[in-house]
Amino acid sequence: MASQGAHPACLFLALTLLVTGAATAILCTAILTNYWELITFDREAVEAITARHNNTHTLTWLWEGKVGKVVIQLDKPLKVRRQVGVAPGPVGHGGINAMKTQRFRRQTSRVIYLVPHHGGIWTLCVGLSGMQNLSISCALVCCILLGASAVVGSFGIIQRQISAVLITGVMYILASTFGLFCLTIMHFKRRTKKDCGVLDSQVTPEYSSARVFETGWSLELGWGGVVTCLAAALLWLLLARIMRYNPISLS
Repeated sequence: MASQGAHPACLFLALTLLVTGAATAILCTAILTNYWELITFDREAVEAITARHNNTHTLTWLWEGKVGKVVIQLDKPLKVRRQVGVAPGPVGHGGINAMKTQRFRRQTSRVIYLVPHHGGIWTLCVGLSGMQNLSISCALVCCILLGASAVVGSFGIIQRQISAVLITGVMYILASTFGLFCLTIMHFKRRTKKDCGVLDSQVTPEYSSARVFETGWSLELGWGGVVTCLAAALLWLLLARIMRYNPISLS
């Protein structure tokens, strides 16, 4: 007897699993990588700022022009505390008195490094408040939903439970929704507050104005993951409807 080929329901199941695997891989890769934004310095703007300071700022480009080193000559020497251990010996014989004579030193110049950075949801801009914490929360919820969907979806297919398949579709809708929230927060974060705690503590406000913020490939991958998750959710909901009238046999 001639083979009749694969059942259409089985083909739809294979398509659903393929799209689901792609959606999960794409969105997880986007969330876990750190190329959502690229922070660089405009070389022409940095050189223009240095030129305005009448030789009090000295600029040197390092690492094939990727890192800028700026030496700033201070008009007034800056007092900086130096950590010095207590010298051995009793008081009055080189003990506490020795520490007092070496307590301060004067700094006549300041060096700052203009280093390019890249970051994502988890790293780099640790000093940000509010929106950064919201994006982390949305990303965590999204990862939890994707992991739970894999368990519920596998149970629904193996045990042929239509309700579990429906729940999997709803969970992928929720995962794409929270992924959309996370992407939107990260996208508009730089439009409302251009700062970074680590960089702002090292770079003067004048040179901070030369920073350039660009989106990286992780953010673009995240948008693709959200769209693919929506497609996977639709396929899971259709699969539940198909299973209601055409039971799928895995044997």
